[in-house]
Amino acid sequence: MPELRWQVVAESLERKCKAPTAEQITIARALALPLGQATPALVAAAELRVLLRTPLGLALAGDFGDAEYEVLLDLANCTDLAVPDMDKLGCREVLNAWLRVARDRESAAALRRLEPAVDDVVTARDRRKGPDVHGEISSVGANGRLHFRGGHGLGTAPHRVTRITRPGEDGYLDQLHLAREYAAAVQSNPARITRAQEAQLERWRISFPATPAAIEALRNALETADDEAAMQRLLEKHPALLAGAVVGTHDTWIRPQVQLGNHYMADFMIAGQTSLGVRWTLVELESPVSRLTNPGNKRATATLRHAVDQIEDWRRWLSNNLHYARSARDADGLGLPGITAEVPGLIIMARETYDDAAAEIRELHARRSHIQVRTYDWLMRINESPDPLRRDAPDQRLRLA
Repeated sequence: MPELRWQVVAESLERKCKAPTAEQITIARALALPLGQATPALVAAAELRVLLRTPLGLALAGDFGDAEYEVLLDLANCTDLAVPDMDKLGCREVLNAWLRVARDRESAAALRRLEPAVDDVVTARDRRKGPDVHGEISSVGANGRLHFRGGHGLGTAPHRVTRITRPGEDGYLDQLHLAREYAAAVQSNPARITRAQEAQLERWRISFPATPAAIEALRNALETADDEAAMQRLLEKHPALLAGAVVGTHDTWIRPQVQLGNHYMADFMIAGQTSLGVRWTLVELESPVSRLTNPGNKRATATLRHAVDQIEDWRRWLSNNLHYARSARDADGLGLPGITAEVPGLIIMARETYDDAAAEIRELHARRSHIQVRTYDWLMRINESPDPLRRDAPDQRLRLA
């Protein structure tokens, strides 16, 4: 059972590492087992189990080798613990008890050094020698482990902590940001959002398909618009035109002009709910009179490269601000539940022409960057025939009459 006070846990661990209990001594005397005061209670319990394993039918750990004893010696040296010689341990059951004593001594000493409290933020060494672990303490486990907010088994052993920052200390907010972003980054299935999170998105929920009037407005805009601003205004008035751009078997939500930090703004963000959870898509609009490729070398235009860079910039921002991005707006967050830093991208630009289909470039970005590059004619087509099977259909190369 997790505990909120480190003192309670430290004292419990220390008791197990001290002299055997009165009950253990009584049983040992009755069994003629020599049990000294220097024997930790955990080890005394193991020796009693070994002695009683036959009459009680206990299945215990068997023999051990030199390598396992060396592990005990290394840990004992780190905790100033005197352990018996290898031949006096008898079996692995007793060896494991001494290992537990050494670990508990280590944890108790670390707890007394740190004096951790709920809401403190710690930085710890990753046991796999990976990046540092950051966590906001929620409780202390019975074995001394510091549990972090965010669930998913997040936490660390206290002896691995290299820094602890308490509320009110300099740098606390920065460390808290690191802890919350770390928890968001390791979340196993963020796409599974709650009903409460769905309710946060209610104002952006879209009915699909788009109405005939909206489709006619798109058709008219493509005949007159000469920049992306005109298309932005149109799609903000008729967001259902974008709903078919993503696969969503349930609800679809579309948010226009989403501010990402101080420097970025996504033209649209679309979320489609499927049986696997919520899938977001970043949408970047460019002018309908732009081109996908240069007429001469058939390489991507500067406009297309800029659009790709925009989506990559948004992803980088998300990778450093996932907790903030997923949090509700009324909690000083952005309100994008379920989003990940690997969110797919969608670029809509240009018109279909006989010399600008750019199939290779489109396939390259889809394969390497998970960015779909589409034309406004494609957007018109999926709305004129809102068939889910056509959403991923490639743009068609127009033929000269």
